[in-house]
Amino acid sequence: MRLLIYATLAYTAVLVLALAIGLIMIAYYLNGARSSLKKIADGLKQVDTNVAPLEQVLTAANTGLENVRDNLQKVDTNLVPLAPTTVEQE
Repeated sequence: MRLLIYATLAYTAVLVLALAIGLIMIAYYLNGARSSLKKIADGLKQVDTNVAPLEQVLTAANTGLENVRDNLQKVDTNLVPLAPTTVEQE
């Protein structure tokens, strides 16, 4: 009977030790992930700062491209009556 008690205590000690080591490893890797995420967040803030001046330029370019599109649509509308109605077959 005494052997069974000692075996149970030894098994419990090994189990607690394994769980403790597992939790310590999880905490270690989570800390590393937190550090990496902080670096990524800092990099994204820098990207946001770098691209902020582009908003005005891209808005102006978009307005110009909309004007070009509108003019091309007018040209297309004006050319439709000039298109041949039937295609000649050889």
